[in-house]
Order: sequence, then C-alpha cells, then structure tokens
Amino acid sequence: MTDPTWLRDSTRGTDLKTARVVPFTVAKPAMTAQCELNLLGDFRLVVHGERVTVGPSAQRLLAVLVCLGRQAARTTIAHALWPDSPTARAHANLRTTLYRLQRAWPDLVLSTKTDLRLSPTLRVDVESTRAMAISLLNTPPGEESALLDRLQWTNFAEDMLAGWDDEWLADHQLSYRRLRLDALERLSALLVCREMHGAAIQAALAVIQADSLRDSAHEALIRVYLAQGNRHDAMSHYRDYRLILRDELGLEPPEALGRLLWQEAA
Repeated sequence: MTDPTWLRDSTRGTDLKTARVVPFTVAKPAMTAQCELNLLGDFRLVVHGERVTVGPSAQRLLAVLVCLGRQAARTTIAHALWPDSPTARAHANLRTTLYRLQRAWPDLVLSTKTDLRLSPTLRVDVESTRAMAISLLNTPPGEESALLDRLQWTNFAEDMLAGWDDEWLADHQLSYRRLRLDALERLSALLVCREMHGAAIQAALAVIQADSLRDSAHEALIRVYLAQGNRHDAMSHYRDYRLILRDELGLEPPEALGRLLWQEAA
C-alpha cells in the first residue's frame, strides 16, 4: 500500500489533493543525472545537454531550494516566493507551480505534504563553484598546487542570478559575491607565484569590474603588474584609481599601496 505522506503529481487534470503518491525512492537517477541547474549569470536548466524552457515561478522554486540547502518546508518556500499573498494563496501558488514542474520533469523536485527537496543527482553550478572558492580560501600556503591545476579565473567570473532582484535572494547573492571576489583575489596572487601573469591580471580585473572601489583588488592588480615588470602600467593604474577615489568618495588610496609603488621605483 502506498504511503500517503509522499506526493507526486503525474497525470493531466489530477486534483492536487488526491494526486497519486509515490515515495522518494522511485526517483529515476538516469533522468536527473543528466540535468544541470545553472544559477551563475542567467538561469539555465539543461536536460540531456539541451537548455529547456522553465516558467518564472518554476525558476524561482528551483532557485530558492538551492539557496535553502536543497530542502525546505513548503511553508518557508511559499512565504519566500509570495510574501505579499495570504498564506492560503501562497500555498496554492506553490502547489500549482510544483504540479507544472513535476509534470515536465517528474524527478527534479521531490515532495512530501510538508517539505520539498531537489533531486540529489541534480548538478548545480553555484554549489560546485562555492565549494571550489571555499577550498581555495582555506588551503594553507604552499599546498595550493593540486587545487590550481583544476581552477581558472573564469570559474568565478559571474554573480548569482545577477538580473534578479527578489527580496529572498538578496542575502544569498551578496554572500556569494563576496566569496567570489575573495577567491579571485587569492587566485590572482597564486597565479603570480606561478608566473601566469596574464591570467592573474584577468582575475584581478574581474574583481575591479565587480567592485571598482575595492582597495584590495586594485592592490592585487598593481602587484601583478610589478611582478610582470610593467612598472608603467602599475603607476598608471594607481593614478587612475586615485582619481576615482577622490571623485567618488573624497578619499586617497591606502598609504601601503603608495609605499608599494615607491619601494619598487626606488
């Protein structure tokens, strides 16, 4: 006899309250193993190597599950996605969104009466990139060689769902951005040690592009130029940055940054 606590909507016209119920254990790994959810840059769901069309509500359902650690209570999700709706309407919206999503991809989101969770075989780009960034930042000096062999600055080139401005997403976007920029700066320094100056410059520039007033990013770029032997580029960038700081904030660059240049010029 089927356990009534597990819910799977599977047939056209089925009433959500009486839909056929199936336990999580019947999910089809062969299908979801070839699904990738990309949240860096734009939203993309790739199934069997091809990008598929996903409606706005379903996109947000998948994204919020990622942000909440792949599993969350229906109530939490409904209130996050429809904060201005009454509770009953928010839950009805969630049921409709879930029903449509499960009809198209039955095993992408698994559900109970109280919770939803992503299939454990679904690959999510922001999860793997976050793990790489944390490994990069936590690896002790001198032990980064193996990690660098499988990293490129382009791994950290994009923000999370940059075009979205949903309230529930803002803290997750900011947290990921800070982690991304810290990882790029560390990567730039490590690439200098390997004398891969071109890639180191691109990593530092990616941080500056994301945050033009970040002192540490400008210092990272100047250090690359100096390591490369391009003192003119280093001085030129310092002068440009000083003008930006004066115009935008009425401040001067950190004294340590100036000393770095004068010591090199001496």
